[in-house]
Amino acid sequence: MAIQFGEKRAIQFCYPEIEPNWEDLSESLLIELILDYENEQSCATSALYEMSSRNHEKSTELAKWLLSEEHTDEWLKKSATSILE
Repeated sequence: MAIQFGEKRAIQFCYPEIEPNWEDLSESLLIELILDYENEQSCATSALYEMSSRNHEKSTELAKWLLSEEHTDEWLKKSATSILE
């Protein structure tokens, strides 16, 4: 029996041992990875930085949202804060 994952879950499952080429990921997939931060916070951090490097309009909004979330770890909060500075 083969287990199949969607692209988001496959990235989260393999991260950080196998890191995707962030530049090649669609903006919608990056947003999904950020919104699902509880499953892989370091993956969400990298996705947030990639969104910011693209000057995506939602970067600031997502950073603020992450700071307001109860389960965001300290590293993701520091990353979100740096996006807002």
